[in-house]
Amino acid sequence: MSNPAAPLADLVISGATVVTDTSSFDAAVAIKDGRILAVGAHAAMPSARETFDASRLHLLPGAIDVHVHFREPGYTHKEDWQTGTAAAAAGGVTTVFEMPNVDPPTGTAEALALKLEAAKKAHVDYGLYGLLAEDTIENLETLIDDGVAGFKCFMGNTFGNLPSPSTGAMLEGFEIIAQHGLRIALHAETASIMARREKRLQAAGRSDPLAHLASRPAVVAVEAVAGGAQH
Repeated sequence: MSNPAAPLADLVISGATVVTDTSSFDAAVAIKDGRILAVGAHAAMPSARETFDASRLHLLPGAIDVHVHFREPGYTHKEDWQTGTAAAAAGGVTTVFEMPNVDPPTGTAEALALKLEAAKKAHVDYGLYGLLAEDTIENLETLIDDGVAGFKCFMGNTFGNLPSPSTGAMLEGFEIIAQHGLRIALHAETASIMARREKRLQAAGRSDPLAHLASRPAVVAVEAVAGGAQH
């Protein structure tokens, strides 16, 4: 029986095994205005506009994926916001943070506006990374004001062929971003090592998938993280 004195819920999910970060247990969950209203015995749930019988199913919190590439704008033959977020939702991911190596890269207010327009097709919640690069230092404050959730810095060559910033530019960017309390994700690979390895492998006719791995020995990450010379 529902409790008539309780607030009306939009949805009550019953019969599921509720899974949290520390345990799992049988319970019902009431939802109102997109938020969890109550968790407990089915008899204790408020009346609801809709009910769902989740017997023999597990009910988990929505996952947060902090590193996705939807390739829009610029590379929609690979992925876009509609297909990428639909796949996320189907897999139980309800929030994504999307990377800036698109075309144009998300390093200016204009590029961010294009990304925000594309993201209107999203099926899940999202945040956007801005680009920390040699030529975006002057734009960091504007990108922060316009709502980026954090920044990505590509120290080594990756999709989009973004040049590695100098350590001087990285430090300056770090100082600006730190003042606002935002996070910076680093693609930590030493570009000069990879460039030489890739050239040697290409000269040897290597274009197989393992050649990509061979061009990136563990030392490229170790050296980058340890603060080795970039330029």
